[in-house]
Amino acid sequence: MTEKNNRKTQIIEVASKLFFEQGYHVTGIKQIIEAADIAKGTFYSHFKSKEELGLEWLRRGSEKWIACRNSYLEQFGDDPARKLVALFDYQAQSAEACKYRGCAMLNMLAESPDLGCPMRQAIRGYKKDFLAFIRSLVDQHLPDASDADREQRAGAIYLLSEGATVAAQNFCKIGPIEIAKKQVEKILAE
Repeated sequence: MTEKNNRKTQIIEVASKLFFEQGYHVTGIKQIIEAADIAKGTFYSHFKSKEELGLEWLRRGSEKWIACRNSYLEQFGDDPARKLVALFDYQAQSAEACKYRGCAMLNMLAESPDLGCPMRQAIRGYKKDFLAFIRSLVDQHLPDASDADREQRAGAIYLLSEGATVAAQNFCKIGPIEIAKKQVEKILAE
């Protein structure tokens, strides 16, 4: 990796930590520059704006989360129902590991009330991909169910996941994720 790429990665890593711990809007470019121990020109040679950095943070965070999730789910082989339930085990582990700070994307969404904001649009895309991932597992588990039934079940599992994430963050415990997991087991058994 070149020094230029190292600097860019360093900026993203510092910004990621600050954005996740204190929020996107509270974190200023000056703070990122100081924490990364770089010159202002170095920052702007990699990112034209804080928003551009924010978009890169979301993209890389999504890629990392997907890779970790998929790696975790590999242990369940070709069992789509078990993978859907295990998503919630992974979610519980993640919630504890980050000390209940929640989902970086949902946190960013709460900070982005403008519907046309590029970061909000990016988050919508990532969340659509997550719903599609859930739908693909539901389709594999229930291939003979109607399309409408599979869509409804996938939507319910998605909502349970998102809601459990927010509730676990709010109450600082994994109980809401365990409740959601039990509901997913029922959804898949019906």
